[in-house]
Amino acid sequence: SMSAKEYRKPTLILDNLISYKILIIFSMVYMSIMICNAVLTNKYIGSDKFFILGGTLTSPFIFILDDIVAEIYGYKITRCMILSGFAAQTLFTLICQIVILAPSPSFFKAQTAYAHILGLSLLRINFSGFIAYISANLINSYILTQWKILLKGKKFWLRSLGSSAFSEIIYSGIAILFMEIHTIPLKTVLKIIGLSYLIKITYSIAFAGPAQVLVTYIKKRTGIDVYDLPKKFTPFEYLNQEKNI
Repeated sequence: SMSAKEYRKPTLILDNLISYKILIIFSMVYMSIMICNAVLTNKYIGSDKFFILGGTLTSPFIFILDDIVAEIYGYKITRCMILSGFAAQTLFTLICQIVILAPSPSFFKAQTAYAHILGLSLLRINFSGFIAYISANLINSYILTQWKILLKGKKFWLRSLGSSAFSEIIYSGIAILFMEIHTIPLKTVLKIIGLSYLIKITYSIAFAGPAQVLVTYIKKRTGIDVYDLPKKFTPFEYLNQEKNI
């Protein structure tokens, strides 16, 4: 028969089931935005003189979600979400290539449209943005969580703005340069990078307040507030040191 201790263990997990539900919701939204970002990059928005990539309107939300998840669940969970997200996007891209290359009946007239949006251009966007996406998002989450320790968990909105301002310029510069250098003149690419960065910073400023409110609510609702302390300064060693004083 099951002991009382063994019986209580799953109950403790179920008591905080809301924390798992919230993380799943964030992950699903995160993945949706990633796919939108990849697909919409092929769409230019603006005029002949000033235009941006369609993904510019969605990519800022990736950094905002990175910050929220990192603040609540810590860097390790966020890193897993980032790497898993890129792996899932790559799977989506590869599946699109297989379906597009599959034979179609003669009456199907949309093959060219599918191939233009979800074909080799999507494959190029996915892999050319790999370095930018992985490096920028991991740096963003790492900076936020380290500043959290220094500021003792306070001023999430300010830490989010600071980390995003630094990491988004890395993302915009590397991603847009790799994706568009073969199709657009370098001068135009640099203009797109500058305009895209300005839009992303505007997003970060606009959503800093709402993100702070959401983070505060979730922390209180779930009781989860992870600190990525260095190993030599773990809470257990800190408590042991306090006892020895």
